[in-house]
Amino acid sequence: ALAVLARPAPARALDIGATAPDFTLPATGGGSVALADVVKSSKYTVLYFYNQDFSQGCSIEAERFNQALGDFKAKGATVVGVSMDPMEKHEEFCTAKGLGFKLLSDGDGSVSAAYGADLKIPILGKFSDRQTFLIDDKGVVVGHWLERDGSMANVKTPAHTTQIIDAIGKL
Repeated sequence: ALAVLARPAPARALDIGATAPDFTLPATGGGSVALADVVKSSKYTVLYFYNQDFSQGCSIEAERFNQALGDFKAKGATVVGVSMDPMEKHEEFCTAKGLGFKLLSDGDGSVSAAYGADLKIPILGKFSDRQTFLIDDKGVVVGHWLERDGSMANVKTPAHTTQIIDAIGKL
């Protein structure tokens, strides 16, 4: 019975070719970020959802994105991270990890749900599911990686950021 309780409820996926749902969320560094503004100002937007600030896997994942910022910028891509953590925790996380990209707070989980990246685990609560979306300058999802289905390379190594950069190179 415990195994049934621990099994996460699957989120519905947002398919490649779909229009990325627009949103505006509070951002690190003050103010807010609207997806429409990021899409207009970049050739590509790398929108990644992650579980929790300061957890081991999410810390390494953020560091890998940070290490690859130059490569993303060279491809015309802007990286934005989203979780359900509060802004105060995001600010602490950005400072502690020296992150050079914005983290957005999806406090009520509505944006995570719109992307099919909401994860509900009985007893533990609600989290953003580890997923990455690549969005083009027209607001269309052109790449999607999901940890649960194995399409996402290991986030604890540079493999996932390389996977995204390689995908941009093929577009």
